[in-house]
Amino acid sequence: QAKTTAAAATVAVGAAFDPRSLSGLAHFTEHMCFLGSEKYPGENDYKSYLAQHGGRSNASTSMHMTTYKFEVLASHAQKALDMFLQFF
Repeated sequence: QAKTTAAAATVAVGAAFDPRSLSGLAHFTEHMCFLGSEKYPGENDYKSYLAQHGGRSNASTSMHMTTYKFEVLASHAQKALDMFLQFF
């Protein structure tokens, strides 16, 4: 039985899609996703939950895609995945 669970999602939008007038928009959006959602509105709810349960998250924006990922102790994966899915 696995001790940790991980998930990732890639969105087919990256820096190459930024409008000229809003350079950096894709990267800015990447960071904004971690600041809460309608279901979990606390600014640090997601990162705090992961940290309290042996997890971590990261994201990266390239020219053509943005990838979000996390890992957490398997016993806390269901809620972590629910929180993660609220980004999208």
